[in-house]
Amino acid sequence: MKHNTIWNKLKKKLKANKRLYRFLLSFNLYLLRLMSVFVPDEIYVKWQYKNFFGRKLDLENPKSFNEKIQWLKLNWRDEILTICSDKYKVREYVKSRLGEKVLTKLYGVYDRVEDIIVKDLPDSFVLKVTHGSGQNIFCKNKNDVDWNHTFEMLKIYMANNHYYLGRESSYKNVIPRIICEEYLNEDGRSPIDYKFYCFDGQPLFINVHFDRFGEHKSNLYDINFNFLPVKWTKPNFLGNFHKPQCFDEMTFVAKRLAEGMIFVRVDLYCVNNKIYFGEMTFYPCNGLDIYIPDSYDYLLGSYLKLPLTKTS
Repeated sequence: MKHNTIWNKLKKKLKANKRLYRFLLSFNLYLLRLMSVFVPDEIYVKWQYKNFFGRKLDLENPKSFNEKIQWLKLNWRDEILTICSDKYKVREYVKSRLGEKVLTKLYGVYDRVEDIIVKDLPDSFVLKVTHGSGQNIFCKNKNDVDWNHTFEMLKIYMANNHYYLGRESSYKNVIPRIICEEYLNEDGRSPIDYKFYCFDGQPLFINVHFDRFGEHKSNLYDINFNFLPVKWTKPNFLGNFHKPQCFDEMTFVAKRLAEGMIFVRVDLYCVNNKIYFGEMTFYPCNGLDIYIPDSYDYLLGSYLKLPLTKTS
């Protein structure tokens, strides 16, 4: 999408100027919010898809994975989507299915940025807005953080909703809050991220992300952990990597959390052979992901069976 491409380039150039960066981010989100008032969801989604891929979105007979994700954004309505998209409420959902064993430690829940007392927090943690995606503050050492800038960023995140960016309906009614959770690391590095793509409750593909805050790479595997020759999201990791010891248990966790759902991506971590829950996502990459070769867009799409009618 041209709009996002330009914005991403601006972000790289302007992040050094924190005040200007915050202004542009706030203005960008304001425009998206304004558009949500005057532009209906279906028109916006069709425009966004056409602007990104250069082809019309077929909602009458969607075949690719990206097209079907767009259909789900517009037509799949269920309270469980809002619960599982809420970074705080999803913890209760996970607990009801699996107990607390896969949950990270929760240090605090805040209705306002002003309620966060930094001195009361541990040295390392993660701050997340409950109604956002990718709007997280990863803190390795709280003494190294520019808290004035961080609090201003959190205020911008709190004033907006991830729904406005791509009309991802599951976020629309999430109560805006901030949660503070345990910071996961493996020997000082970000842990490998296992994203289980679950279709009709069954985990079938795993998108594995390596070194997310360094030389970010990702691979796609089938459920038997066979590498699939597709490039997407990030370049492939070509190093030596084998199925982790906790893979079967992670698959079980993903399956339990995905039960009864048309589609969901369940993100998990395995740190020192212990499994941790990350999040649940119903519209990966906003349904705007490029697969090389393009046939994988249709391969994943073939597993996503849409209902014959809209759900309520």
